[in-house]
Amino acid sequence: MFKTIVSVASVIATVSIAATAMAGPVPSKTITPVFKYPEGPAPVAVFTCDVDPSIVSVTLTKGARRGEVRISYTIANTGGSAWRSGANQQGVILTAVNGNTGGTYSSDRPLTGAAAPGATMLRYTTPLIRNAFDDFEFGGHVEVAVTYDPDIYIDGNRCNDDTDQANNTFRIENGEILAFMNGAATSRTFRL
Repeated sequence: MFKTIVSVASVIATVSIAATAMAGPVPSKTITPVFKYPEGPAPVAVFTCDVDPSIVSVTLTKGARRGEVRISYTIANTGGSAWRSGANQQGVILTAVNGNTGGTYSSDRPLTGAAAPGATMLRYTTPLIRNAFDDFEFGGHVEVAVTYDPDIYIDGNRCNDDTDQANNTFRIENGEILAFMNGAATSRTFRL
């Protein structure tokens, strides 16, 4: 009895030669990668700040004379990140109008350039305003507004881009002014 010893290498060579002879020339194929990289520059991580200067409250306080009122307001960073901005890029405008005489009191105050999350950015109280509002029929109104330099959103600083502008304006309307002026309370705080 004869034993035939066949090497693995000779079997592979025989099968390869046979397959090539049967199949003919093997066309080249392009290999398609499973993951395709996006074209253009490499992605860059974007740093965002959650900052929100907000009007927290407006308080009216009567003076000793009829029609005298002092107005106070508080602005705070209600966002989750620290507010960082340049000087004079933001401010607060207060306007109080007597609905009968048309007399107007206005104040423009700068808002701080730095505030931690939850920190007060500005507290302001006017002097007593004589004849601030009509207490008979026409009342008046108060408006407080946080304002920004026109290019604050394109200055490259994301930590001074207000994330919620809905709380940047607060107005106390005629009916509320009349109720306060004719009521017994000497002070009333309004909140947004």
